[in-house]
Amino acid sequence: MRNRTVRRKFDEKENKVLLWGLTLGLGAAYAGLCFNDSLWADEAYTMLLVQKPWPEAWKLLISDVHPPLYYMIVKLICTLFGYSVPVVKGISAAFICLTMLQGIWLIGPEFGKKTAAIYIAAVGLMPQLIRHGVEPRMYPQAMCFVTACGLLAYSLRKHRRERGLFWRWIGFWAFGTAAAYTHYYALVSVAWIYGFLLLAFLFDRAVRKTAVRRWLLCLAVSIAAYLPWLFVFVGQAVQVEENYWIEQPSLGTAIRWAGWLFKTEAMPVSLLFTVVFAFGFVWLLWRGITEQREELLAGAAGYGILFLTVLTGVTAGILFRPVFVPRYMIPAAGLAAFGLAVFIAQMPRRLTALLCGLLLLTGGLGYRDVWKEEYGIQTARTRSEIERMLKPGDRLIYDYGHIGLVLEYYYPDYEVAYWEDVDWNGSGDIWYCQVFNELTEERMEELGLDRTLKGEYGLDEYSFRLYQIQSPG
Repeated sequence: MRNRTVRRKFDEKENKVLLWGLTLGLGAAYAGLCFNDSLWADEAYTMLLVQKPWPEAWKLLISDVHPPLYYMIVKLICTLFGYSVPVVKGISAAFICLTMLQGIWLIGPEFGKKTAAIYIAAVGLMPQLIRHGVEPRMYPQAMCFVTACGLLAYSLRKHRRERGLFWRWIGFWAFGTAAAYTHYYALVSVAWIYGFLLLAFLFDRAVRKTAVRRWLLCLAVSIAAYLPWLFVFVGQAVQVEENYWIEQPSLGTAIRWAGWLFKTEAMPVSLLFTVVFAFGFVWLLWRGITEQREELLAGAAGYGILFLTVLTGVTAGILFRPVFVPRYMIPAAGLAAFGLAVFIAQMPRRLTALLCGLLLLTGGLGYRDVWKEEYGIQTARTRSEIERMLKPGDRLIYDYGHIGLVLEYYYPDYEVAYWEDVDWNGSGDIWYCQVFNELTEERMEELGLDRTLKGEYGLDEYSFRLYQIQSPG
């Protein structure tokens, strides 16, 4: 008997070492993607905003189309560690790690170490989480909060007849509120989590009154906590209704979205894993209903939060105007990874090993793709060559708003302007970053200016031709 107890404790310690080692290993891989200065427009916007003084930053937050919590956290951390791209990318990677750690803290005790390990791997190896997991944007933070809220909702459902649930309710409320203050599609995901939890309570007559009463109290406190931002949200919604950049999705884009989370340059592998992912939902739902197994239905619910979040965005786009793009899936992706982990853990040992191998292959290919993007020589070469050509008093102009944000971040000591807003009679040469060729030869002749092509360059995902326009003065 004593030997069995010792063996059990040894196995538990060994399992914890495995889970922590897996998390730290994947965390180190994410950290390896942070030590560069490559940015696209939204990332450049983040860097520009958090460097502003608090009053100016707050005005920008009010006029933005996202809640403020992410920017506030980043600005606070940057005041301690400096305003650099690796620091801000590291914050995103840290939230990916916190999402993985929920496998140890929340999934392991309820579903076992096997499911926890697969969940950690799924979060760490999902290709689009690798890509967006090191962006200076709010998506990893939103996913971390939504995942914790969802997993705590399951814990409240499972232990609904027990006492001492106060701190779980507090955690459920706190993570849900934090998610809502991070991204609006995180708010949508949390709303569906609340709905699923209410539905689960209503089916249990023994604790229905008490559980629903607690649920209503939690909902009321959540709404009260969100009221300070609600008026800002309404103003932002009006702004989106009047002018927003997202286009109406077609059937083709909807089909592409289906496998977006697993998209890599190796399309056959991505397609295969997408099929596995979709089959996992069908299997969990079918077996969960027919066998009345709560853990399988919980895994299916994890999938369901992702699907319903997407459905909400698409429906809003049809009824009002398009407000959804694939990266808005990320807040709910952690719960989808949980559902996938529950599915894979239920398979026979050899099939589990095969599916884990496919997950590792998919993640490895995704990591390779992101590494090439983050450490491509294009951005570094462009920055150094343009800096070498610029002189004091020179100005940079552009014809595509996204690249304007990137130029503003990379060249803070120079005036950066849209080509129609520039003063052509000013001093210094003008450097035209041409993406769409809006400043045509005919328009140049009308202005009495000449331009000289200096070469083709690229900053992150943006390619452009660089022209030098000598000042008429």
